[in-house]
Amino acid sequence: MIKIPRQEDTRFAHALGRIRALETHLLDRQKVERLLESDSPQDLVNALQDSDYGPWFSELDSPFQFEDALKKERRRVFDLIEKLSPDRAIPTSFRAKYDFHNLKVLTKAAIAEKNFDHALVDLGNIPIQEFKWAMENERYDRLPEHIQDAFQAAIEAYYSGKKDPRVLSMVIDRKMYLHFIDSSPALFLKFYRQVEIDLINLKTLVRLKYMGQEHLYDKAKLDGGTIDPSIALGEQLESIPHHFHRTPYYGLLEDGISYLKKTGSFNRLEKLVDNFLVGLLRRTKYIDMGPEPLIAYFFAKMNEIKVVRMIFVGKINRMPSEKIRERLPDVF
Repeated sequence: MIKIPRQEDTRFAHALGRIRALETHLLDRQKVERLLESDSPQDLVNALQDSDYGPWFSELDSPFQFEDALKKERRRVFDLIEKLSPDRAIPTSFRAKYDFHNLKVLTKAAIAEKNFDHALVDLGNIPIQEFKWAMENERYDRLPEHIQDAFQAAIEAYYSGKKDPRVLSMVIDRKMYLHFIDSSPALFLKFYRQVEIDLINLKTLVRLKYMGQEHLYDKAKLDGGTIDPSIALGEQLESIPHHFHRTPYYGLLEDGISYLKKTGSFNRLEKLVDNFLVGLLRRTKYIDMGPEPLIAYFFAKMNEIKVVRMIFVGKINRMPSEKIRERLPDVF
């Protein structure tokens, strides 16, 4: 079993008490099953009335506006972490994801000479209007160094290659995860990010191998993980798991690749990866001092929001409950 790092920190004593209470409001498997049994999107809204999402859905005119409710719940969680964390660097690290996301949007907008403001997310550390002003006026010195560095690297890669917009995303993602590792304010958060990197790289390797494009792996991979998936380059798809027999990822690779070969679908591998991360979060339930439960609660809520979104999309598209269930990751 993979061992998670611990660090005792009495500053989180108050936050821990709140988190333990808040965990009781998280959707469990039984509640998710009830959501899946809903006959329509409106029934799904009704089933969520006594959850954290209830107040937001009560403001909607239509269940088809579900994304507005999920955005409000996500913002509530960010604001909550800001209030609870005695270490400001933790919520800052969480928000950094959206700084990099907005950098992608604004960089692609500048290159395409189009307005992509609808894709910006107002959850980052850098206010959107300040970010836009700096980019539009080429005052990159007004942006944090890690954002300047990511922008410069992405632009250089774009113009030195085939001017493929996908390159911008790949380079910015690589810089984002390196920033997560280099600036992580907690051992558990750094560890969680490293596992994310491992899993993203493994998914990338499998996907490119299946598509016959493994030559693109070096450009697409992320740095900062604990394993080197490139050791499986050149192998047959079904042989990939054996290279990771001594890692915690062997089982999910074997299961996910077996399903892929039988069905041509990556859904099983995606679900197993999500479940692996949720499994790590669950192990913080036994920690009674430190930042780990706060960090785990944040990621558990982000995963839960993803689950609710997937159910809504499935119900709106009239997918059978069993088909939706096949794709859903576990909840905390």
